Amino acid sequence: MAVEPRFTDLLSGRASVDPSDMLGLLEAFPEQMALAWKIGDAFVSRLGEKDASRIVVCGMGGSAIGGDLVRSYLGNNLRVPLHVNRGYSIPESAVDGAFFVFSSYSGNTGEALAAYDQVRGMTAGAVAITSGGELEARARQDGIPVCSIPGGMPPRSAIAYSFFPLLRVLVHVGLATMPAGEFEAAVPIVSETCARFLSETSDNEAAELALRIEGKLPFVYSCGGLFEAVARRWSCQFNENGKTLAHHAIFTESNHNEIVGWKALETVRSSIALISLEDEDDHEMARNQRDVALEIIKPLAGDVIRKGDFKGGRMVRMLCAMLLGDFVSVYTAYINNLDPTPVSNIDFLKERLKN
Repeated sequence: MAVEPRFTDLLSGRASVDPSDMLGLLEAFPEQMALAWKIGDAFVSRLGEKDASRIVVCGMGGSAIGGDLVRSYLGNNLRVPLHVNRGYSIPESAVDGAFFVFSSYSGNTGEALAAYDQVRGMTAGAVAITSGGELEARARQDGIPVCSIPGGMPPRSAIAYSFFPLLRVLVHVGLATMPAGEFEAAVPIVSETCARFLSETSDNEAAELALRIEGKLPFVYSCGGLFEAVARRWSCQFNENGKTLAHHAIFTESNHNEIVGWKALETVRSSIALISLEDEDDHEMARNQRDVALEIIKPLAGDVIRKGDFKGGRMVRMLCAMLLGDFVSVYTAYINNLDPTPVSNIDFLKERLKN
C-alpha cells in the first residue's frame, strides 16, 4: 500500500522541489559513513596517545553537532569530560590540560578560528578536522595535524565527516573506548534504514511522520543520554532543511520549568507536535518522569508522538534515530514545496557581518 498518493507525487517531483538533491545526500549517508571511517582510520595512524584532563571540541552548527553526537554515543566510555565550545572564546578554566579538536567544515567559521587563535601555540594536544580554508592553513603552518575531509556539501549534510573522524581520534589517542566491531555491525543496518526512508510504501516511517506533523510546530524531547544530541539535531534539521521553527528539550529538566508553560496560549499549544525520542538505556527515573509528563501534555498539544523502537547497538540506535529526523526534515520541505538546501537567512547574516 502506498504511503499516500500526495507523498508519492511529492517524491516523484523531487527534481523540481529539491534541485540540489538534499535527499540524495541523505541517501548517500552509508557511503559517507564508510569513507569517513576510512579517513579517520588513516589520519589517526599519525597520532600518539594523549594525556588530557578534558576534550574541547571547537565548532559551530553542523560541525559542532558532531562533537555532541560523539559525547552522547560514547557516554561512560569517555575517559575525560568532553565539552563542545560554541563561540568566539574558550573559558580560561577549560584551556589547561585540554586536548583540542577544531572542527570547521568550511575551515572559515569565524567562531572556530577565533577559538583557535586564542590557544594558538599554547597546546601540543590539538587536531583540526576540516575540508580546507583558513583553519587548515593556520593549522598546517603551526604543525597541528589536519584531518582533511571532502568539501562541497552543506555542513549539515556532512555529519559523517564531523562524527566518525572525531570518534576515531578520541579512541586512538586513549581518551575513549568503544566496543569492537560496532561500526562494522552498524553499516548494513544504516543502509537498510536509509533505503526504507526512501521507499514509497507503507514502511516509510519518515514520510508518514512528516505527513502527520504537517502544519505543526515540532517539539523534540529526549531523556538525555544517547538521544540528547539527536534531539538537538532534529531541531536544527527542521530549521535548516524544513525551513520551520522547532524546539528541543530534555527530560527531566523540562519537568522543572517548561511543563508549566503548557498552561496558556491554547492556540499555540494546539499547533505543537511533540516527538518523544526514547531509548532502551534511558534512566528508569527519567522514563517515569517522561511518562507522567506526556500524560499531562497529551491533551494540551496538537499531537504527541512516541518513537522508541530503535534496536541494536548504541551506534545503530543513535544513527537511525538521527537519520529519521534528517529524512523527516527534508520531507517537511517537500510537503511545503520548499527547496531544503538554501539557507538564505544565514547567507544574508554572513554577508552583513563581512561588510
